[in-house]
Amino acid sequence: MQKRYIMPLIVSVIFIIVAVILSFFPLMNKSTVNIDLIPILPGGVISDVIISILIPYVFLIIMLILGPIIAPVFVRLHKLIKLNKYEYFINKSNKKRSGFRILTRAIFPGMLAVNIAIYIALYSDLNALIYYEGADSSKIPMVIEYASIIFGIPIASLIIIPLWMIESSGLISSKKVELYNRPISPDIESVGQFYIKLLKGFIGISFVVSYSLILYEYFIHTSGIEASILLIIFIDPVLIILFSLPIALIIEIRKDKIDKKIIKSLAKLKIDTTPKKINIQ
Repeated sequence: MQKRYIMPLIVSVIFIIVAVILSFFPLMNKSTVNIDLIPILPGGVISDVIISILIPYVFLIIMLILGPIIAPVFVRLHKLIKLNKYEYFINKSNKKRSGFRILTRAIFPGMLAVNIAIYIALYSDLNALIYYEGADSSKIPMVIEYASIIFGIPIASLIIIPLWMIESSGLISSKKVELYNRPISPDIESVGQFYIKLLKGFIGISFVVSYSLILYEYFIHTSGIEASILLIIFIDPVLIILFSLPIALIIEIRKDKIDKKIIKSLAKLKIDTTPKKINIQ
């Protein structure tokens, strides 16, 4: 195993163990052991806990298969956004992503997952389906926790994983300067990074704003502050963010195989997949 995989692998194992232990806390609580913890899921508290643990990981694994199929959709959308005035080619980099970069890469889809969950929680009609006491404003942090796991991570992975794969393939777009009858500057960009930059700008601002709204909503409707709820507010988002770390590591380990699948998909779009060097004159 390459040294760069060791740190994210250790963190992934520790995280999975901690996440599983914390997920089983409702089974140890006498007040919740006989209730339907997550009404939207079938069965009682035991099946709710097991399903909620499995949903994000099952969906992330499914996206390893669906990613190369969904990726061309983003390429077609890029062509549409750019009014078909760009040509596409492959520019492969020999540089390897460090263990630290693999680790920090997981932050982005995790933040998107929490952000999605916060917006779901703000639409309070759904809260009672996500957590059995969700109708109580003081339980909003619990709603966000389960909404992140059940809805946030699957939706975030559906968007982010194909973009990671496009970025990894080295797909580059370049403005067709010959189409213009006036002097223009060259415009060259990574297709994957085009989307990721857009999402990062939106998520960064939206995360701060929406999280502030949730904190305001929680504290304004709560007379006392529970230590367990504060733990969920400030610690759980970190754990949810790390949910994407194992899949980020797997994608990096399987990079060559995934790249071949993406290249085949791009070839079907009549994109020249012969690796090229960028030469600006």
